[in-house]
Amino acid sequence: MGFGVPLDDWLRGPLREWAEILLNERRLSQEGYFHPKPVRLKWEEHLSRKRNWSEHLVSILTFQTWLENNENPD
Repeated sequence: MGFGVPLDDWLRGPLREWAEILLNERRLSQEGYFHPKPVRLKWEEHLSRKRNWSEHLVSILTFQTWLENNENPD
């Protein structure tokens, strides 16, 4: 039997700064892969505990991390 990972709490806590950088509205706009306003809305709702968007946000954050590591391949 597996166990749950508290992604929702981690995104509001120890991973918040990392997520803020990757979900920055200007950054999202410049990269052009996501519409920044809906992403930011989900992020703000998640932080305020209005909704738990952790699964959606983790998908975006995973892509953003991949993009950051693969933008300028050597």
